[in-house]
Amino acid sequence: MVVGMLLAGGVGKRMGAAIPKQFLEVNEKPIILYPLEVMENHELIDTVEIVCVESFVDSMQEIVRKAGLKKVKWIVPGGATAQESTKKGIDALRDKLRDTDILMIHMSSYPLASAEIMTNCIRSAIANGNGCTARPVRYSAYFTDDGRTSTEQIDRDKLMLCTIPYAFNFGEVSELYERAYAEGKGVEGNVFTNTLYCDYGKRIFFTEDSETNMKVTQPEDIKLMKAYLDVIEDAKAEDKRYE
Repeated sequence: MVVGMLLAGGVGKRMGAAIPKQFLEVNEKPIILYPLEVMENHELIDTVEIVCVESFVDSMQEIVRKAGLKKVKWIVPGGATAQESTKKGIDALRDKLRDTDILMIHMSSYPLASAEIMTNCIRSAIANGNGCTARPVRYSAYFTDDGRTSTEQIDRDKLMLCTIPYAFNFGEVSELYERAYAEGKGVEGNVFTNTLYCDYGKRIFFTEDSETNMKVTQPEDIKLMKAYLDVIEDAKAEDKRYE
């Protein structure tokens, strides 16, 4: 079985809105509904769990009901960080999944991840134990001590930019979170499941990403998301013309 976990526990302080950014509407649809619809229609995803801001659980249930999402089986309160929310989501699934099942983790802040991107990381997790969406770094990168100057460039051919979703063997990822929280390793700061794997010396497997798989963080990102949606719709229309 493949379960999709959607992390929606952030409050979106940088967005400056009165509500968490995942509940803001873009083209008359809540941002969180974009990835949920992809997961709902994905042939490899059997069920979906949403890890949500606790005070918005009722709102989330109403969105799911109105959208007629049949795969959403569980909505659980999130934590203070993405890592804590992930653990809460995993804990809620411990008595529901087998060790051999696959857990695909996504974030509502990446609303335009395509079905193909999700397929890539799920298939890699089935074959290799995990699959982490990533893309090559196309810009110059530098080491810096002060955030203003540098004398050393990083070889970008040896760099990959990881985004999300990522997928894991459930037995391994659930055991790793238990160990990490018991040892206090890889659970604080800007850390996620793929970085936790690296903290414990585990190899992660990259899967193909897309430039349209953008992160919505600040107000100007809403405009960019709308532009990408237009590009995606134009591409679909063009494909239909040649069917």
